[in-house]
Amino acid sequence: MSWLQSIPHQFPFRAASTGRRVDDKTIEGTFVCTANDVMGPEIMAAEAMAQLAGGLVFESGRQGLLSGIEGCEIDRPLEPGDVVAFTVRLEAEFGGVYRFRGTGSIGGLECVRGRFYLASAQA
Repeated sequence: MSWLQSIPHQFPFRAASTGRRVDDKTIEGTFVCTANDVMGPEIMAAEAMAQLAGGLVFESGRQGLLSGIEGCEIDRPLEPGDVVAFTVRLEAEFGGVYRFRGTGSIGGLECVRGRFYLASAQA
């Protein structure tokens, strides 16, 4: 089972469409905007970055919680059919709390960025 299938987010709340580990601190993935995005494509794009971050650090059934979003910016409206390519990097770990920076681009132009915090659900 891939990490994407193992995350607790499934349709309609799974935003990450694909994911591929680059190394221990970097994951790349995509989000495909559709007309059926439950929360709106901008929120789902931010959620996709957080889900990719979780796929980077939570394995083997471990789960985490989104504990913060900082400086998330989206430069243009996302529309059905847009494919956002993300790169999410682990910046730091603080005893079970992880900080990530993510960027997303459409057609090679960066249009999404933000910092995300995830906390391990296990003590």
